[in-house]
Amino acid sequence: MKRNFGLEAEKIAMSKYQALPQFLARKRRAIQRLSFGEIERVLGFKLPRSAYRHEAWWANNAAGHSHARAWLKSGWRAETIDLAGRKVTFRRSIQSSPPAASSQKKRDPWGCMAGTVTILADTDLTAPTATWNAEQGRLLNE
Repeated sequence: MKRNFGLEAEKIAMSKYQALPQFLARKRRAIQRLSFGEIERVLGFKLPRSAYRHEAWWANNAAGHSHARAWLKSGWRAETIDLAGRKVTFRRSIQSSPPAASSQKKRDPWGCMAGTVTILADTDLTAPTATWNAEQGRLLNE
């Protein structure tokens, strides 16, 4: 019996959230406001509790988040999250697909903190800020 492992691997790699970007792709407008209930009907299952409690669940961070990876790969971004009203706005992004996951991992050393720190161009991160005096157990400039 011959098996098609390539097809099986493709099915395994497909996210359970894939129905959402497929639904969004059929829409003409670049902005779609959906209730959590509408999203659950599209997906065919309830969203996790964290989607109702934490805006961070809706973050456009594909690293380790299959739900975000599904809409980002399809060219959509979660834009406005209204937890109290249980609604989210998706916007079709100009870029058709996000950067490859491997390049994103190289640029994303802090996970959810990525993009929150700015290092000035002329900053030398290898330069010491003070000299440690091991004998006295303190910095020399103290």
